[in-house]
Amino acid sequence: MALQKVKGNLERMFDKNLTDLVRGIRNNRDNEGKYIAQCLEEIKQELRQHNIAVKANAVSKLTYLQMLGYDISWAGFNIIEVMSSTKFTEKRIGYLAASQSFHQDTEVLMLATNMIRKDLNSTSQYEAGLTLSSLSCFLSPDLARDLANDIMSLLTSTKPYLRKKGVLLLYKVFLRYPDALRPAFPRLKEKLEDPDPGVQSAAVNVICELARKNPKNYLSLAPTFFKLMTSSTNNWMLIKIIKLFGALTPLEPRLGKKLIEPLTNLIHSTSAMSLLYECINTVIAVLISISSGMPNHAASIQLCVQKLRILIEDSDQNLKYLGLLAMSKILKTSPKSVASHKDLIMSCLDDPDDSIRLRALDLLSGMVSKKNLMEIVRKLMSHMAKAEGTTYRDELLTKILEICSQNDYQYISNFEWYVSVLVELSQMEGGSHGGKLAHQMMDVAIRVETIRPFAIEQMSLLIENSSVLLKSGRHTSAAEVLYAACWLVGEFSDLLAKPRQALVSMLQGLSPQLSPHIQATFVHNILKLYSRP
Repeated sequence: MALQKVKGNLERMFDKNLTDLVRGIRNNRDNEGKYIAQCLEEIKQELRQHNIAVKANAVSKLTYLQMLGYDISWAGFNIIEVMSSTKFTEKRIGYLAASQSFHQDTEVLMLATNMIRKDLNSTSQYEAGLTLSSLSCFLSPDLARDLANDIMSLLTSTKPYLRKKGVLLLYKVFLRYPDALRPAFPRLKEKLEDPDPGVQSAAVNVICELARKNPKNYLSLAPTFFKLMTSSTNNWMLIKIIKLFGALTPLEPRLGKKLIEPLTNLIHSTSAMSLLYECINTVIAVLISISSGMPNHAASIQLCVQKLRILIEDSDQNLKYLGLLAMSKILKTSPKSVASHKDLIMSCLDDPDDSIRLRALDLLSGMVSKKNLMEIVRKLMSHMAKAEGTTYRDELLTKILEICSQNDYQYISNFEWYVSVLVELSQMEGGSHGGKLAHQMMDVAIRVETIRPFAIEQMSLLIENSSVLLKSGRHTSAAEVLYAACWLVGEFSDLLAKPRQALVSMLQGLSPQLSPHIQATFVHNILKLYSRP
């Protein structure tokens, strides 16, 4: 026996270790594939030996090669052998290899059930902890079913290290074997009041993840979570709890009334932006869910808006985007509170980030009123004139048309101004928005009788300058605008101050470069003007 041990130690002296393998790969960059193939042959020879230390060395090299993209599934049985070693340093290598290369459908896992159970019940917390960590990577439905009780028993361990890992692994068990949830839930619930904050945080994480699928089942835990929310100083745990309350509040509106005060206190006191954002989000959800309203909810909304302003003014683009996103939620229920920060939202249109500009655009469209419509449109048009890229320019134009035409032009008090805006937009470069502009021109001129004389004169001027429009690099877009102008001039020709001049302009504007349907419109309306008495 001693002789065999000495022989094994001598063999190991000449084996390449992981450091040698990495060094060899770096030194053979021109011939890497051939070198690794040679190393794999050597590793296979090492795995045939009886010395477990040699096998552990071979498996450590295989683990590295697996990270480089090489398949090591053929060594599954050898990995389990190393996992069964009595030495922790070797066992750790086996479990690392298993966590990287095994998955729930790995066939050799059925051979490892008893060994894993033995390691879970080890007197060494590090062996049990290693097993729990690795098991989460390759837990199969069969392993979850067979080991559920062993994992649950670790929840009563005297060591917080094992309780925490056991709680976290239970979530994976529930995913693989849902029948384990009902018997395990009472123990999991107890861990919410565990004296160790790490175990407590783990239990909150697991329950919050479970509640994402079906919040209603966890309403009974609301008092416990409320106690945690008002007593904990762990920001990440608070974020999880507050998110859960956001999901529970629509199911139980009475809960929302109790949440407002502690959430408001957190908004006042926290300096963590992530926690601040979640608090504001949940306050918004609470206020929306309370259909009867609250007598003092205006103060809470105002506080949220003021804090969101801080987020939007921050130099961090992510915080700015989140602030705008939350502001858009408040806009639905309290537009006046958001409207007071119109200048801040408008300043976001100058941001280099497209997503922030578009989010600010969405907010502006909800803040429009009769008093500020002209100001907002003027600001958007100035941005459109200097915007780079047709995509953002088209988005701006679409938004201008949307906010002006919403609810049948509810906010427009001066239609001459709007017609002038449409004409100015038609002269801006780039984009493919001619169809939208043409539709608006025709819609306004047909619907608003008092504006027709002015609109027809403007359309006549557009036709007169058709050559300029068509040469501006927007042939298709400009042609659609000319289609609308030509149709309106022909239809309401009796309103023209200079019909003869309009007829000459249409004759000169008729170009073979135009689409057939637009040419047809020109010809049709030229005849209308020509036959006019």
